[in-house]
Amino acid sequence: RYIATAVEHRLIVRDVDTLQMVQLYTCLDAIQDLQWSPDSKYILCTMLKSGIVQAWSLEKVDWTCKIDEGAVGLSKARWSPDSRHILTSTDFQLRITVWSLVNRSLNFMRFPKYGDRGLAFTRDRQHMALLHRRDCKDSVGIYSCSNWEPIMEFSIETFDAADISWSPDDHVLCVWDTCLEYKI
Repeated sequence: RYIATAVEHRLIVRDVDTLQMVQLYTCLDAIQDLQWSPDSKYILCTMLKSGIVQAWSLEKVDWTCKIDEGAVGLSKARWSPDSRHILTSTDFQLRITVWSLVNRSLNFMRFPKYGDRGLAFTRDRQHMALLHRRDCKDSVGIYSCSNWEPIMEFSIETFDAADISWSPDDHVLCVWDTCLEYKI
């Protein structure tokens, strides 16, 4: 049970009951975003200006991870539901990269429609749906979360798809259009 705060280049982790500092991490640049992994064993910091993501384990004090998107830039970083992969979105929606913390493998998903939304995971964490935009047409890609390979892709009849969500039972996908069009 911890609480984390970011102050410029520093990430401070405190015990929630005593507020005693448990861990102090120093990042390579000013922190714009921090996220706990879904299992609360890891924490990541995003430094958008420098295109870097850093992650730490609260259980293994010497474990660290640094992701550098380099020249393609970084618009968003997020955890996968299994807490063992980090998804990064590049500037200009060129790709989403899935970084494995287990075996250091990489998978790429080209041409996501958005960097900060347009993807959804099933509740059982087995599949991910991703909005794509190619040649001014929207489509949905379904990916397996076990190997991050595409299962299928299909076009959708939208003017400008705004976001996507799975139904509570994971059997139906909902894609909603821009507020300028009244389609669901």
